[in-house]
This record gives sequence, C-alpha cells and structure tokens, in this order.
Amino acid sequence: MAAYELAASAARTTDGTGTATLIGGYVKRVLLVLDVTASATAADDVLNVFVDVSPDGSKWLNACHFVTQAGNGAAKTEFAVLDPTNPGTATVVATSDAASGVVRPGAFGKYMRARWTLVDAGGGDTSHTFRVRAYCQ
Repeated sequence: MAAYELAASAARTTDGTGTATLIGGYVKRVLLVLDVTASATAADDVLNVFVDVSPDGSKWLNACHFVTQAGNGAAKTEFAVLDPTNPGTATVVATSDAASGVVRPGAFGKYMRARWTLVDAGGGDTSHTFRVRAYCQ
C-alpha cells in the first residue's frame, strides 16, 4: 500500500490547497485520513477539510468533505474510503463541494490534493493543526 502526504502536519490560520499529488492510474481503493491534533480558537470558528481528485491535474472534483471541526473541537482522527466499486447513481456538479461528512466514493483520478477553508467568526485568532494522508491500494 502506497502512502501519500496530501497536507503535512502544521498549524494553519488561512485557507489553503495542498500540492497536486500523482497517485497513479491503477488504484483500486483509497483510504483518506485526517488527523486534527489541535483546534485552539473560539467555538464559532470552523475548519473544513476536503480531498479533491483529478484525471489530469487541472480539473478537480471534490471526493470527500470531512466533518466540520469547531474552533474549540477536540483532537480527532477521521477517515473516508474511496472505492470505485460503489460509483453512485447520480451525476455530481464538478464545481460543488460535498456536504460536511459526505464521501463521493466513486470519485477517482490520477491526482489528489487536500484543500481547507477556515472561518474566523471574529477576533482573528483561528488556528487548527492537522494533516491529511492518502493510502492507496
């Protein structure tokens, strides 16, 4: 099983996008893991972490939206599985993000990236420490 770091562990205070990572073309299944080690801010501040996939590294489809983390939320590890044997039964608008806690298991591509948004409800002190990894089989 190959492991890929989509977002290294770091304290983040602004929105961001990880580097597009080539995972290859013959992946059968992907385990996505989000490790939040600290959320040291106000309860109304939030962190949203996404994993996107792309067939070509230029057009991206949101495959996973981990559960929204409150600014004062506890440390957690969360995982999602992408498996093409469960492709879904409806189309997905490529520019839309999945709702919090939703996985689109049939979304696949040669490239992956992590993406995150932070919402500061006021005070300018939002900070979350986390990392995102992908394990491909």
